[in-house]
Amino acid sequence: MDKKDLEIALDELKGFRNPKPNLEQYRTPPELAASVLWKIHLKDVLRDKRIFDLGCGTGTLGIGAKLLGAEEVVCVDKDEEAIEIARKNARRAGVEIEFRVMDIEEVSGEGDIVVQNPPFGSQVKGSDRPFIKKSLELADVVYSFHMSKTDKFVRNYVKKCGGKVQDSEDVDFPLEKTMAWHQEAMKNIEVKLYRFEKK
Repeated sequence: MDKKDLEIALDELKGFRNPKPNLEQYRTPPELAASVLWKIHLKDVLRDKRIFDLGCGTGTLGIGAKLLGAEEVVCVDKDEEAIEIARKNARRAGVEIEFRVMDIEEVSGEGDIVVQNPPFGSQVKGSDRPFIKKSLELADVVYSFHMSKTDKFVRNYVKKCGGKVQDSEDVDFPLEKTMAWHQEAMKNIEVKLYRFEKK
């Protein structure tokens, strides 16, 4: 599967029916997800790896990783309704994925790579912290989206959790109007994609 085919496949997946503001449930845009997963695949090779998608929502990143040849994918989210949509999305994409409905603190196991688009902490301050901590417990390599304005905090917190930021890049994150207070149909927010590793 090439990058364009991946984007087409991810674009066919369903988003949230009733996005919950406190969980900051925004769908990872298919074009961005495909681009990021392709970069991960070229650098760290997803094929034959065990991948965790933490705070998976409707499963875009995890399903994309599986389509690119990951041997095993574990998608985790505390919201049962989101996981149900993710299960249907996986069936639609024709992939086998393990789904877990649980709080981030309860997740255990061992993987090769974590890919995650966690809550940014705009609605509930500090809600991204458990994801950074847990991701470094589960795998040696982590790819994670965070608000650009929190760059200093992210770098310090990764270090505090026993990791090191190896790379970061600015990405445009087009946010669709999904919440009642959103005034624009689409708004780009400044986000960084981080690659960090266990020390």
